[in-house]
Amino acid sequence: MRAGNFTSSEIVALTTNGKVKGSFGVPALTYINEKNMERRLGRSLKEDTDSKPTDWGTCCEPYVFTLLGLEYSTISKQSIQHPDIDFWAGTPDSICYGHENTVVDIKCPFTLKSFCQLVDGWEQGGITGLRDNHKDGDKFYYQLVSNACLTGCNYGELIVFCPYENELGAIDKLLYPWMAYSELPFLIAGRHYKNLNKFRFDIPEADKKALTDRVIEAGKMLINTKTLTVA
Repeated sequence: MRAGNFTSSEIVALTTNGKVKGSFGVPALTYINEKNMERRLGRSLKEDTDSKPTDWGTCCEPYVFTLLGLEYSTISKQSIQHPDIDFWAGTPDSICYGHENTVVDIKCPFTLKSFCQLVDGWEQGGITGLRDNHKDGDKFYYQLVSNACLTGCNYGELIVFCPYENELGAIDKLLYPWMAYSELPFLIAGRHYKNLNKFRFDIPEADKKALTDRVIEAGKMLINTKTLTVA
């Protein structure tokens, strides 16, 4: 479902603009070209050169769910396709039905600097501050906007987690062989930062529509797919 299709995790590329108003920027054109490569290959193109951050997130996520309430459903293994656009898919980490249908994404930064930038940005200016304060802020935002479009949710929630030092033992059984405590990020309990941070925000309908329009327009450049028009 994901190979050859636009996915929430990288969809921010389609929001970039070229010099001509309404045109796609270089990141968008590169992304579209890569998706066409995948369509010719019949498989995913992406190869992770450094899997450590991904491995860390995979290890932490099950523990994060033990800290969350029962209203958070675990769906991160299930890719979802847009109900009307067959070349648009995503894999939300969770949907929280206890908060007016909120789509959820969990981030477990592999560096303390990245963790602090996310938390500090939110404390300084909500989702706008987070987007401005972290190099991947826009990427995380549009990932949630995309998943909201796929699931019909009106709210997004970014959960940012870093374990306290005494929680590393609970995560230990999930660690990959390369991981050593000395290399892992952790917090000191009682200091400024909390281990679990929930950043919930309204997703404007205008942002959903703008992203949907960009996906439809980009879809016209994909090979072997139906051409859609904006309603």
